[in-house]
Amino acid sequence: MAIYAIRYRYSNDTDLIARTRPVHREYLRSLHDQGVLLASGPLGSDGALIIVRTDDAVAAFALVDADPFNEVGVIVEREAVEWTQVFGPWA
Repeated sequence: MAIYAIRYRYSNDTDLIARTRPVHREYLRSLHDQGVLLASGPLGSDGALIIVRTDDAVAAFALVDADPFNEVGVIVEREAVEWTQVFGPWA
C-alpha cells in the first residue's frame, strides 16, 4: 500500500458546497473508519487535501469518484500524487 495526497479544487457554487458538505464529511468519516483516509481538510479557500492509503493512483481516484462532492459536480479539478512520508505518524 502507498500513501497518496489528493488535491481537490472546488467550483465557486458555495450554496451547493454547503448543502453537500454534511454527506461529503460522512463519506470521508467512513473512509477514515476503514483506515483508508489518513487525514483531510480544506486547502486554501477553494479546495481540500486528502491523504489516503491505497494500492495505486487508480484506487485513489476511485475514492474521489465516489465522494458526494464529486457526484454533484463540486470538484472541478483533482490531482493524486504518491507521497513518501519520511517523518510523521504514517512513516
